[in-house]
Amino acid sequence: MKAGITWLLRLHGTQRARRVAAAYRQCLSGDDVLARLVLSDLAHYCRAGQSSFVAGDPHQTAFNEGARDVFLHVAEMCGLGPDDFAGLIQEVIDDR
Repeated sequence: MKAGITWLLRLHGTQRARRVAAAYRQCLSGDDVLARLVLSDLAHYCRAGQSSFVAGDPHQTAFNEGARDVFLHVAEMCGLGPDDFAGLIQEVIDDR
């Protein structure tokens, strides 16, 4: 079982965990243009395609990893995987 689902089950129990996971998918999945825009922005802001490490700055590294972890949780709840991240990042670059 994936980490995000396990976390939801521990926190909320089965019924609410299913509702929360379904809400993520309903709001942020599929071909919806606005959902895709939000996910691509989050991927870019949360450094989904980059290393979290900052040489000589463990606090910034920890902050970056926290942001990255949030994006990974959202992506997991939406059924996205690492192969989808490059496309999301590219959408931000293409819109510049």
